[in-house]
Amino acid sequence: MSDEDATYTCSPTMRVMPVVFFNLLVYFVIGLPNAIIGAQFVHNTLGFSTAIAASTISLQYIGTAMGRMIVGRRIDIFGPKAVLRWGLILCTISGLLMCLAALIPTSHLMGMNDTSRYVALTVALISRLFIGWSESCTSTSVTTWNLRRVGPAHSSVAISWNGVTSYGGIAVGVTVGQWLSGLLPTIKLLPVGIFAATLGICGFIILTFYKAIKPLPSKGKPMSFGLAVKKVLPYGAALAAGSVGFGTVNSFLALYYTENHWTGLGIAFGVFAACFIFMRIFVSGQIDKHGGVPIAYMSLVTEAIAMAVFCLVHNNTGGLIGAALTGAGFSLLFPAMGTMAVKTDGPEFHGILIAAYSIFTDVTIVISSWFMGGLRDHMGWGVMFAVAGVLCVSGIAFSAAFSRIPGCGIPKNTQ
Repeated sequence: MSDEDATYTCSPTMRVMPVVFFNLLVYFVIGLPNAIIGAQFVHNTLGFSTAIAASTISLQYIGTAMGRMIVGRRIDIFGPKAVLRWGLILCTISGLLMCLAALIPTSHLMGMNDTSRYVALTVALISRLFIGWSESCTSTSVTTWNLRRVGPAHSSVAISWNGVTSYGGIAVGVTVGQWLSGLLPTIKLLPVGIFAATLGICGFIILTFYKAIKPLPSKGKPMSFGLAVKKVLPYGAALAAGSVGFGTVNSFLALYYTENHWTGLGIAFGVFAACFIFMRIFVSGQIDKHGGVPIAYMSLVTEAIAMAVFCLVHNNTGGLIGAALTGAGFSLLFPAMGTMAVKTDGPEFHGILIAAYSIFTDVTIVISSWFMGGLRDHMGWGVMFAVAGVLCVSGIAFSAAFSRIPGCGIPKNTQ
């Protein structure tokens, strides 16, 4: 444990709370426009297709993946507080761009025409890139900062609470965003953008009262992103496999319920989130006791079982059970393999290692949503869920195979 952390007497969970607050704030902002900017603004107001509306949401993940390749090294060089500050600035800019996009079609200068439609769409898309960049800066900085605050013995606590605040923040943000959009029914995105920008500014001000931790001195040359990816490859491969199941349910559960005319979609998403958060809070401690790899493999098997339920139990109950198992399975996968990934080199490289590890989720969710959508269109729901299940469980084989490659997945103290 670093010198900065020597004075802590509270539990590891309480140590991470002051910093993980910023992760909650940014993911709350991420959730605010999720139910508005695609379906309501891009599709209904601007009149673009559902495909373009859906890409408006997924563009955030592309921005996040782009940011991961930059922020990791910056955190290791300048410290997490400096990069987190930029995350909050980018969050504010995203909110301001949402305001601008909302006002363009209603302004006296442009009004609603083909030019204003495309200009507003462009601004909305740029706002999604900015919130993606904000996410990469914030989540990586907060995780790295808290790893220093709790030390290697409690790394799963630092990583787990990032996930709790991420999905909890998005869930609450979506609800608040829907309420805010009702304040101005003719310009629904405007109050959402104003609130998002305001929260970004407030977070920036609050951060100024936090004492930064000094970057750890590097004993060699800075680590490249490519080398970091190689080091975490066995763990990232398992994470990518599990992200297929998670991404499939996250992207297609609403459409699955709608096409089958089932009720209870909100309950299914609620159970999904509840199981995810429950496992993160009450079961993540098993990672430090039993090791990350066996817990991760159990998580992948659980996700594969969830996909099998979707395939074999084609009714409302099957959808509910499948959603619950997916949430429970994916919940522990990220922290389980993440605790192994950060051990592949010294703590002075935690920032770039976390960034390299996290990008496996970002890229997989973007790619799998397109691939699984094609499977569903051409071969049906059963085949889509079956392929997702096979890919989930194959992560065990991929992880084991990549761990045999020299330089991949080897803990620092055994090199």
